Amino acid sequence: MDFNYKLKLKKTSNGLGFYIFTITVTMFLISTVMGIMSFFTKDNKLDNTAVLLIDIIASISSMFIIGIFYCLLSNTSLNEILPLNKVNLKLLIPCVLIAFAVGFISDYFTELFISGVSLFGLQNNVEMSFKSSGALENILYIIAVAVIPPIAEEFAFRGIVLQKFRKYGDSFAVFISALLFGLLHGNIVQIPFAFIVGLALAFITVKTESIIPAMITHFLINCTSVIISLIEENNYADTNAADTIYLFFIIAVIVAGNISGYKLSKTEGFFKFKKYALLSYKDRIAAVFSSAGIIFALSLLAVEIIMSLIPYGS
Repeated sequence: MDFNYKLKLKKTSNGLGFYIFTITVTMFLISTVMGIMSFFTKDNKLDNTAVLLIDIIASISSMFIIGIFYCLLSNTSLNEILPLNKVNLKLLIPCVLIAFAVGFISDYFTELFISGVSLFGLQNNVEMSFKSSGALENILYIIAVAVIPPIAEEFAFRGIVLQKFRKYGDSFAVFISALLFGLLHGNIVQIPFAFIVGLALAFITVKTESIIPAMITHFLINCTSVIISLIEENNYADTNAADTIYLFFIIAVIVAGNISGYKLSKTEGFFKFKKYALLSYKDRIAAVFSSAGIIFALSLLAVEIIMSLIPYGS
Protein backbone atom coordinates (compact mmCIF):
# COMPACT_ATOMS: atom_id res chain seq x y z
CA MET A 1 0.00 0.00 0.00
CA ASP A 2 2.80 2.43 0.94
CA PHE A 3 4.56 1.61 -2.32
CA ASN A 4 1.44 2.49 -4.34
CA TYR A 5 1.02 5.83 -2.56
CA LYS A 6 4.71 6.60 -3.11
CA LEU A 7 4.34 5.88 -6.83
CA LYS A 8 1.29 8.14 -7.01
CA LEU A 9 3.14 10.94 -5.21
CA LYS A 10 6.14 10.51 -7.51
CA LYS A 11 3.86 10.71 -10.55
CA THR A 12 2.20 13.85 -9.17
CA SER A 13 5.62 15.39 -8.42
CA ASN A 14 6.85 14.49 -11.88
CA GLY A 15 3.97 16.34 -13.55
CA LEU A 16 4.24 19.37 -11.28
CA GLY A 17 8.00 19.44 -11.72
CA PHE A 18 7.68 19.60 -15.49
CA TYR A 19 4.99 22.28 -15.06
CA ILE A 20 7.46 24.41 -13.06
CA PHE A 21 10.25 23.54 -15.51
CA THR A 22 8.09 24.75 -18.41
CA ILE A 23 7.20 27.95 -16.53
CA THR A 24 10.91 28.65 -16.02
CA VAL A 25 11.80 27.87 -19.64
CA THR A 26 8.98 30.09 -20.91
CA MET A 27 10.12 33.01 -18.76
CA PHE A 28 13.72 32.46 -19.91
CA LEU A 29 12.67 32.44 -23.57
CA ILE A 30 10.65 35.61 -23.13
CA SER A 31 13.62 37.22 -21.37
CA THR A 32 15.84 36.15 -24.28
CA VAL A 33 13.42 37.69 -26.77
CA MET A 34 13.51 40.90 -24.73
CA GLY A 35 17.31 40.90 -24.95
CA ILE A 36 17.22 40.40 -28.72
CA MET A 37 14.63 43.15 -29.12
CA SER A 38 16.71 45.56 -27.02
CA PHE A 39 19.73 44.88 -29.25
CA PHE A 40 17.91 46.60 -32.13
CA THR A 41 16.94 49.70 -30.14
CA LYS A 42 18.88 52.93 -30.23
CA ASP A 43 20.31 52.64 -26.71
CA ASN A 44 20.30 48.81 -26.64
CA LYS A 45 17.57 49.04 -24.02
CA LEU A 46 13.79 48.65 -24.24
CA ASP A 47 11.69 51.43 -22.75
CA ASN A 48 9.77 50.74 -19.54
CA THR A 49 6.41 50.47 -21.30
CA ALA A 50 7.63 47.63 -23.52
CA VAL A 51 9.32 45.84 -20.60
CA LEU A 52 6.21 46.03 -18.43
CA LEU A 53 3.93 44.82 -21.22
CA ILE A 54 6.26 41.88 -21.86
CA ASP A 55 6.32 41.11 -18.10
CA ILE A 56 2.53 40.97 -18.09
CA ILE A 57 2.51 38.66 -21.12
CA ALA A 58 5.19 36.48 -19.47
CA SER A 59 3.18 36.02 -16.27
CA ILE A 60 -0.03 35.21 -18.11
CA SER A 61 1.55 32.83 -20.61
CA SER A 62 3.86 31.00 -18.20
CA MET A 63 1.46 30.61 -15.28
CA PHE A 64 -2.02 30.56 -16.82
CA ILE A 65 -1.69 29.13 -20.31
CA ILE A 66 0.82 26.44 -19.33
CA GLY A 67 -1.27 25.78 -16.22
CA ILE A 68 -4.33 25.12 -18.35
CA PHE A 69 -2.31 22.73 -20.52
CA TYR A 70 -1.10 20.96 -17.37
CA CYS A 71 -4.70 20.54 -16.19
CA LEU A 72 -5.73 19.13 -19.57
CA LEU A 73 -2.80 16.71 -19.75
CA SER A 74 -3.27 15.52 -16.16
CA ASN A 75 -7.09 15.32 -16.39
CA THR A 76 -7.37 17.87 -13.58
CA SER A 77 -10.53 19.97 -13.33
CA LEU A 78 -10.33 23.66 -12.45
CA ASN A 79 -12.61 22.99 -9.48
CA GLU A 80 -9.93 20.70 -8.05
CA ILE A 81 -7.13 23.24 -8.20
CA LEU A 82 -9.08 26.48 -7.68
CA PRO A 83 -10.82 26.50 -4.28
CA LEU A 84 -13.03 29.60 -4.44
CA ASN A 85 -15.22 29.10 -1.39
CA LYS A 86 -16.77 32.19 0.14
CA VAL A 87 -14.87 33.16 3.30
CA ASN A 88 -16.58 34.88 6.22
CA LEU A 89 -15.07 38.30 6.96
CA LYS A 90 -14.42 37.23 10.56
CA LEU A 91 -12.01 34.66 9.17
CA LEU A 92 -10.86 36.45 6.00
CA ILE A 93 -9.59 39.63 7.66
CA PRO A 94 -7.51 37.92 10.41
CA CYS A 95 -6.01 35.48 7.89
CA VAL A 96 -5.01 38.30 5.55
CA LEU A 97 -3.53 40.31 8.44
CA ILE A 98 -1.52 37.32 9.66
CA ALA A 99 -0.05 36.62 6.22
CA PHE A 100 0.52 40.33 5.57
CA ALA A 101 2.43 40.62 8.87
CA VAL A 102 4.48 37.55 7.95
CA GLY A 103 5.39 39.36 4.73
CA PHE A 104 6.89 42.31 6.63
CA ILE A 105 8.66 40.08 9.14
CA SER A 106 10.12 37.90 6.40
CA ASP A 107 11.31 41.03 4.59
CA TYR A 108 13.35 41.91 7.68
CA PHE A 109 14.87 38.44 7.92
CA THR A 110 15.57 38.49 4.19
CA GLU A 111 17.62 41.66 4.65
CA LEU A 112 19.60 39.91 7.38
CA PHE A 113 20.12 36.92 5.09
CA ILE A 114 21.36 39.09 2.22
CA SER A 115 23.74 40.90 4.57
CA GLY A 116 25.10 37.55 5.75
CA VAL A 117 25.52 36.25 2.21
CA SER A 118 27.33 39.44 1.17
CA LEU A 119 30.04 38.66 3.74
CA PHE A 120 31.05 35.79 1.46
CA GLY A 121 31.37 38.11 -1.53
CA LEU A 122 28.08 37.07 -3.12
CA GLN A 123 25.91 39.83 -4.50
CA ASN A 124 22.58 39.68 -6.30
CA ASN A 125 22.59 41.38 -9.73
CA VAL A 126 18.82 41.50 -10.27
CA GLU A 127 17.49 45.03 -10.62
CA MET A 128 14.59 45.54 -8.22
CA SER A 129 13.90 49.29 -8.49
CA PHE A 130 11.73 51.12 -11.03
CA LYS A 131 11.87 54.71 -12.22
CA SER A 132 8.89 55.76 -14.28
CA SER A 133 8.53 58.56 -16.78
CA GLY A 134 4.77 59.04 -16.69
CA ALA A 135 1.33 58.00 -15.54
CA LEU A 136 0.99 55.21 -18.13
CA GLU A 137 4.17 53.53 -16.91
CA ASN A 138 3.00 53.82 -13.30
CA ILE A 139 -0.28 52.12 -14.18
CA LEU A 140 1.49 49.38 -16.12
CA TYR A 141 3.95 48.94 -13.25
CA ILE A 142 1.09 48.44 -10.79
CA ILE A 143 -0.62 45.97 -13.13
CA ALA A 144 2.61 44.08 -13.89
CA VAL A 145 3.71 43.76 -10.26
CA ALA A 146 0.69 44.17 -8.00
CA VAL A 147 -2.22 42.81 -10.05
CA ILE A 148 -1.13 40.07 -12.46
CA PRO A 149 1.39 38.16 -10.26
CA PRO A 150 -1.00 37.77 -7.29
CA ILE A 151 -3.53 36.19 -9.63
CA ALA A 152 -1.14 34.19 -11.84
CA GLU A 153 1.20 32.98 -9.09
CA GLU A 154 -1.64 32.05 -6.76
CA PHE A 155 -3.27 30.10 -9.59
CA ALA A 156 0.00 28.22 -10.10
CA PHE A 157 1.22 27.65 -6.55
CA ARG A 158 -1.68 27.93 -4.10
CA GLY A 159 -3.87 26.51 -6.84
CA ILE A 160 -2.25 23.79 -8.92
CA VAL A 161 0.83 22.90 -6.83
CA LEU A 162 -0.67 23.16 -3.34
CA GLN A 163 -3.96 21.45 -4.17
CA LYS A 164 -2.30 18.54 -6.01
CA PHE A 165 0.04 17.90 -3.07
CA ARG A 166 -2.72 18.16 -0.46
CA LYS A 167 -3.64 14.55 -1.18
CA TYR A 168 -0.43 13.67 0.67
CA GLY A 169 -0.97 15.83 3.75
CA ASP A 170 -1.73 19.52 4.25
CA SER A 171 1.43 20.41 6.18
CA PHE A 172 3.52 18.61 3.55
CA ALA A 173 1.72 20.44 0.73
CA VAL A 174 2.20 23.80 2.44
CA PHE A 175 5.95 23.22 2.82
CA ILE A 176 6.64 21.83 -0.67
CA SER A 177 4.52 24.44 -2.47
CA ALA A 178 6.24 27.27 -0.55
CA LEU A 179 9.70 25.85 -1.25
CA LEU A 180 9.05 25.55 -4.98
CA PHE A 181 7.45 29.01 -4.99
CA GLY A 182 10.55 30.49 -3.37
CA LEU A 183 12.99 28.74 -5.69
CA LEU A 184 11.04 29.82 -8.78
CA HIS A 185 12.00 33.43 -8.05
CA GLY A 186 15.56 32.48 -8.97
CA ASN A 187 17.60 35.02 -6.97
CA ILE A 188 18.84 35.33 -3.39
CA VAL A 189 16.90 38.55 -2.76
CA GLN A 190 13.50 36.99 -3.37
CA ILE A 191 13.92 33.27 -2.56
CA PRO A 192 13.91 33.46 1.28
CA PHE A 193 11.19 36.11 1.26
CA ALA A 194 9.00 34.20 -1.21
CA PHE A 195 9.48 30.94 0.71
CA ILE A 196 8.34 32.39 4.05
CA VAL A 197 5.46 34.30 2.49
CA GLY A 198 4.61 31.18 0.49
CA LEU A 199 4.23 29.26 3.76
CA ALA A 200 1.78 31.87 5.07
CA LEU A 201 -0.21 32.06 1.82
CA ALA A 202 -0.45 28.27 1.57
CA PHE A 203 -1.46 28.04 5.22
CA ILE A 204 -4.37 30.49 4.93
CA THR A 205 -5.46 28.82 1.68
CA VAL A 206 -5.68 25.45 3.45
CA LYS A 207 -7.41 26.89 6.51
CA THR A 208 -10.01 28.88 4.57
CA GLU A 209 -10.38 26.30 1.77
CA SER A 210 -10.17 29.26 -0.61
CA ILE A 211 -7.47 30.84 -2.75
CA ILE A 212 -9.06 34.30 -2.44
CA PRO A 213 -7.39 35.31 0.89
CA ALA A 214 -3.99 34.43 -0.56
CA MET A 215 -4.67 36.52 -3.67
CA ILE A 216 -5.74 39.49 -1.54
CA THR A 217 -2.66 39.20 0.69
CA HIS A 218 -0.33 38.76 -2.28
CA PHE A 219 -1.83 41.88 -3.86
CA LEU A 220 -1.37 43.90 -0.65
CA ILE A 221 2.26 42.81 -0.26
CA ASN A 222 3.15 43.57 -3.88
CA CYS A 223 1.13 46.78 -3.95
CA THR A 224 2.92 48.07 -0.85
CA SER A 225 6.25 47.29 -2.50
CA VAL A 226 5.18 49.09 -5.68
CA ILE A 227 4.05 52.23 -3.82
CA ILE A 228 7.28 52.43 -1.82
CA SER A 229 9.36 51.86 -4.96
CA LEU A 230 7.54 54.59 -6.88
CA ILE A 231 7.90 57.06 -4.01
CA GLU A 232 11.60 56.35 -3.47
CA GLU A 233 12.68 56.20 -7.11
CA ASN A 234 10.58 59.09 -8.41
CA ASN A 235 10.70 61.48 -5.44
CA TYR A 236 6.91 61.68 -5.13
CA ALA A 237 7.15 62.56 -1.44
CA ASP A 238 9.64 63.63 1.20
CA THR A 239 11.80 60.55 1.85
CA ASN A 240 12.00 60.98 5.63
CA ALA A 241 8.25 61.51 5.99
CA ALA A 242 7.50 58.54 3.72
CA ASP A 243 9.91 56.30 5.66
CA THR A 244 8.32 57.32 8.96
CA ILE A 245 4.78 56.65 7.73
CA TYR A 246 5.91 53.33 6.25
CA LEU A 247 7.53 52.28 9.55
CA PHE A 248 4.35 53.01 11.50
CA PHE A 249 2.34 51.13 8.86
CA ILE A 250 4.61 48.09 9.22
CA ILE A 251 4.31 48.17 13.01
CA ALA A 252 0.51 48.49 12.78
CA VAL A 253 0.24 45.52 10.40
CA ILE A 254 2.54 43.34 12.55
CA VAL A 255 0.60 44.20 15.72
CA ALA A 256 -2.72 43.54 13.97
CA GLY A 257 -1.35 40.28 12.60
CA ASN A 258 -0.25 39.12 16.04
CA ILE A 259 -3.61 40.03 17.58
CA SER A 260 -5.36 38.16 14.77
CA GLY A 261 -3.12 35.14 15.32
CA TYR A 262 -3.86 35.17 19.03
CA LYS A 263 -7.61 35.32 18.46
CA LEU A 264 -7.55 32.53 15.88
CA SER A 265 -5.43 30.41 18.23
CA LYS A 266 -8.52 30.26 20.42
CA THR A 267 -10.28 28.44 17.60
CA GLU A 268 -9.76 24.75 18.21
CA GLY A 269 -7.29 23.20 15.79
CA PHE A 270 -6.77 26.32 13.69
CA PHE A 271 -2.98 26.12 13.83
CA LYS A 272 -2.92 22.35 13.48
CA PHE A 273 -3.06 20.13 10.41
CA LYS A 274 -4.80 16.83 9.95
CA LYS A 275 -2.38 13.94 10.42
CA TYR A 276 -1.33 11.98 7.35
CA ALA A 277 -0.24 8.44 8.20
CA LEU A 278 -0.05 6.67 4.82
CA LEU A 279 3.58 7.69 4.17
CA SER A 280 6.27 9.05 6.46
CA TYR A 281 7.44 12.62 5.89
CA LYS A 282 10.85 11.26 4.86
CA ASP A 283 9.30 8.98 2.23
CA ARG A 284 7.19 11.81 0.86
CA ILE A 285 10.18 14.14 0.58
CA ALA A 286 12.19 11.38 -1.11
CA ALA A 287 9.38 10.70 -3.59
CA VAL A 288 9.10 14.36 -4.56
CA PHE A 289 12.80 15.09 -5.00
CA SER A 290 13.59 11.85 -6.82
CA SER A 291 11.00 12.50 -9.54
CA ALA A 292 12.39 13.42 -12.96
CA GLY A 293 10.20 16.53 -13.30
CA ILE A 294 11.33 18.04 -10.00
CA ILE A 295 14.98 17.19 -10.73
CA PHE A 296 14.76 18.93 -14.14
CA ALA A 297 13.02 21.95 -12.60
CA LEU A 298 15.48 22.32 -9.71
CA SER A 299 18.47 21.90 -12.03
CA LEU A 300 17.26 24.74 -14.23
CA LEU A 301 16.43 26.93 -11.23
CA ALA A 302 19.89 26.27 -9.77
CA VAL A 303 21.45 27.58 -12.98
CA GLU A 304 19.23 30.67 -12.79
CA ILE A 305 20.20 31.31 -9.16
CA ILE A 306 23.92 30.97 -9.96
CA MET A 307 23.53 33.33 -12.93
CA SER A 308 21.88 35.90 -10.65
CA LEU A 309 25.04 35.92 -8.52
CA ILE A 310 27.47 36.52 -11.37
CA PRO A 311 28.37 40.24 -11.53
CA TYR A 312 27.60 42.00 -14.80
CA GLY A 313 30.59 42.46 -16.98
CA SER A 314 32.53 39.53 -15.52
